[in-house]
Amino acid sequence: MHARDRARGRRVPDPGHHAPCRSLSVLRLLIADDHELTREGMRSVFEREPDLTVVGEAATAEAAVEQALAGGVDVAVLDIRFGEGMTGLEAARAIVSGSDVRVLMLTLHDTPEYVRTAMAAGATGFVLKDAGRGELLHAVRSVGEGRTAVPADLLRRALEPTVGPREDDLARLTPREREVLVCIADGLTNKEIGRALGIGPGTVKVHVERVIAKLGVTDRTQAAVLQTRAQR
Repeated sequence: MHARDRARGRRVPDPGHHAPCRSLSVLRLLIADDHELTREGMRSVFEREPDLTVVGEAATAEAAVEQALAGGVDVAVLDIRFGEGMTGLEAARAIVSGSDVRVLMLTLHDTPEYVRTAMAAGATGFVLKDAGRGELLHAVRSVGEGRTAVPADLLRRALEPTVGPREDDLARLTPREREVLVCIADGLTNKEIGRALGIGPGTVKVHVERVIAKLGVTDRTQAAVLQTRAQR
C-alpha cells in the first residue's frame, strides 16, 4: 500500500510510532516530488540509515504542505517544481511560515538565482537531483541539525553582492520566457497564459519559474513590476 498511498498524499505510518522505543535523534523526513521513481530512490537511500526515517510522501506540493503542517515531520525534502498546482517554492513558504519543519529543496538547476529564490522562500538546504548519495545524506542531516546545506561554490555565488533586478536582466530571458513575462505583467493566470500562447499548463509553470529565477525576484508580482518598469 505504501507507494500508492504516499503518492496520494496520505500519511505513511511511522514504524516507530509506539514512541518510547524510538530514538529522539532520528530525523523524520517527508519526501515530496511528482515523480514516483524519484521518491522511491530517495526513500531507499534514507531508509538504510538508522538515524533517518521516512514518515510521509507526497506527489503534489499541496499534499506536502498538508502533511508538514499536520506535525511529526522534521525535514521536508521538496522538489522545486511540480507538474501542476502549487510550486515547491510556494510550498516551502507555507511550511516554514506555519511550522518548525525545515526545508531542503531539490532541483536540476545549479544557478545562483535558484538558490537565492529558495532561501528567500525559507529553505535552508539546496541539493541538485544528480547529487550523490553521500551529498544528499549530508544535506538532509545538516538541515535537520539547523545548519545551511548548499554546495560551497553555489552558496558563494548566490551570496555575492547584487544590486537587485534591473531592466538589463530581461535580456537573459528567451523569447518564449519574455512572452510569458508580458502575460504575467498583464495579470494573466497560468491557465490564461497557456491559452494565449498555445502551450500546456505544465510548460507555462516551468517558464514562470525560470523567469522568476533568472530575474532574481521571489515571485511573479515582482517580475511583473520589473516588466512594467521596462515598458515605460
